Amino acid sequence: MRVNLFQSIARLAETRPQQAAQPAATDPAQAQAPQQPAVPDIVARYFTDSFEPAAGASDVVKQTKDANCGAAVATMLSPTAGKDGAAAARKMDALESRFTDGGGTTPEELAKMLAHEGLEVKKGTSNFDMPSVNEALSRGQQVVVQVDTNRLATGVDSKVAGGSHWVVVDGMDDKGNYQVKDTNTGSRYSVSGQQIADSVGSAWELHQGGGMLVVGAPQSAMDEGTLVEKANLHTDVLGDTDGGGSRARGSFGRESS
Repeated sequence: MRVNLFQSIARLAETRPQQAAQPAATDPAQAQAPQQPAVPDIVARYFTDSFEPAAGASDVVKQTKDANCGAAVATMLSPTAGKDGAAAARKMDALESRFTDGGGTTPEELAKMLAHEGLEVKKGTSNFDMPSVNEALSRGQQVVVQVDTNRLATGVDSKVAGGSHWVVVDGMDDKGNYQVKDTNTGSRYSVSGQQIADSVGSAWELHQGGGMLVVGAPQSAMDEGTLVEKANLHTDVLGDTDGGGSRARGSFGRESS
């Protein structure tokens, strides 16, 4: 039985005891200061701990930096890259330094990484298009999705931005939920299609970019340049926001810009 990590987090967040109301501010300057949305402790703790060493799924590459989830995704999907710790780390560093400025990975940059690894971007959408996802999975393809991590973790429309983050969807469980590979934790878990779709919607609202790319092996031999040209037909609809990782900073805002 698969454990749905993010739904477990959401359930824990719902059972947290209510904090006592704070007295009204008497200082006029203090009263006028904007109030930041509260971040559930259980969610903040998940993101804070997410880069600590932990046992993960053996088929999921774990990112090595706050903002290199794009390189981790490309390494994980690559048919030739080594997946053990040292080899994967070298590949991630090489992809990151070649295609990005180190601050995250845009859809266009991720497509170039995938082309470099011999993979074709076959479709791009600005939403989580479940019929297209199901069709891709039936063909043995995988789907890379750019989401807001806070919405994905909690399922709640809190309007509090998490990180802009790339995850991989590569299957469904026996309950009809989608199986997600998350490079932030190096883990695999199941999430409903609606929760992923909402997370993409929040990515647009809070980070001005998001969506999905269908990825697979090309049907015929293509060089890297041709694969990049084909990918460019599909990436614009996702915007140009950097996807980095799930780790929250003090403001719990976007950390991949």
